[in-house]
Amino acid sequence: MAKGKAAFKKTGSVLLAAAVMTTVLSGCGGAGTGEEAKSDAKAKVDLNAPVTLIFKSDFGDDQDAFDKKYGNKIREKFPNVTVKFLPREQGVGINELITSGVYPDIMIGNTSNIDSFLINPGLAYDMRELIKSNNYDLNRFETTLIDQMRNTNPNGDIYGLPMPYGGMQLMFYNKGLFDKFGVPYPKDGMTWDEVYELAKKMTRVDGGVVYRGFSSFIGAVLRDNQLSVPYLDPKADKLGDTEKWKRLLENLGRFYEIPNNNRDPKKRSQTEEAGAFNKNMNVAMMVNQFGQYAGIPPEVNWDMVSIPTFKEAPGVGTQINSAYWFITKTNQHKEISFAVISYLLSDEVQALDAKQLATVPSLKNTNDAFKTLGQDVPELKGKNVKALFYHKPAPTPPKRAEGLIGADPNKLKVALETAFNSYTLDSVDINTVLRQTEETVQKLVEEKKNNPPAGSEKK
Repeated sequence: MAKGKAAFKKTGSVLLAAAVMTTVLSGCGGAGTGEEAKSDAKAKVDLNAPVTLIFKSDFGDDQDAFDKKYGNKIREKFPNVTVKFLPREQGVGINELITSGVYPDIMIGNTSNIDSFLINPGLAYDMRELIKSNNYDLNRFETTLIDQMRNTNPNGDIYGLPMPYGGMQLMFYNKGLFDKFGVPYPKDGMTWDEVYELAKKMTRVDGGVVYRGFSSFIGAVLRDNQLSVPYLDPKADKLGDTEKWKRLLENLGRFYEIPNNNRDPKKRSQTEEAGAFNKNMNVAMMVNQFGQYAGIPPEVNWDMVSIPTFKEAPGVGTQINSAYWFITKTNQHKEISFAVISYLLSDEVQALDAKQLATVPSLKNTNDAFKTLGQDVPELKGKNVKALFYHKPAPTPPKRAEGLIGADPNKLKVALETAFNSYTLDSVDINTVLRQTEETVQKLVEEKKNNPPAGSEKK
């Protein structure tokens, strides 16, 4: 298998390009120049004409998962559309596809990885012209999700429309462990201070087994923080409010200072810590994204409550993090692509997905689609699903000032995760950690300035 992947650069890309392009040409779809795509978007098109659309996801869905969530719906609603899905494969990223002559028409990704996945390869396309010509109502979406997309670029372009998501954060807890030690269950509306005291009670050694009181998806908790502190200062090329970042790091860090609750310094993986609740079933509480429920072993007796809140921000949950549907700049069939995306984001489809897949609608939560959330999902029967909406979402940080380019959001995320590891695993002084992070952030800003997206002129 490794040999086959290594051979991609020599022959695989050529074969992939040939196979995909043959499908594309026979179906009247696929790659093209930006200018051709632009003129095509303005032309009056027949939405019922046969067309092939190439889909590419930045996530790990295989063909079967993609078809169950999207492909089958598209084929049923648009029988004239041939759906070509390119699953993620090691060593075959978006740059390799472009080099081989394959240009996706519709992409799925999030704002954290938007630089490397969409913007830097030169595939970003402002959908506002399509939104206007189709009289499409952006106000139906949760406002913060549209704000997040606008904030990915200096001009406030709408590169993508928000998908239903599982990224809203709350706190899971193992009822069996609370019963074992005779401690009352957590409840909705608790503060971080209250949960900290509870974590100390639940962290213990019993019968030679270490029971941890608390774990979390550290990177997501920091990224979607409740104080709406951005990685970058809105008005300058530097780390966002350092005092607030200090507050965030110290608040979460104290849980890892509880004896027997810290991580192994040799195991720094964010993914491993996020899954600690599930792995050995010896963790009492876990702050994580809602979609994590699907990975909890069936033998665990669990439930969930609202995410703990800061005393200075009562009633405020985390920022909402969603994936987005993107139409690429090279797409020669933007109108039909927009029609497909509009259908997948319709009230009808989002309500069905909420019921069957437990995805949270990207619509305003006054929409009826929320009423069916998780009804057909066995794992959520009898669970406290309303905890998702106990608090209002934290607002999106303000847009950066005009002329400020920014930095790769995924690299900024890693920088703060590294800062947290230095603080909690290496016992580096918090002020030193912040100073080092400031230096890293400034280097990342310079890196983006010196490496403009494909198709743009270097300033």
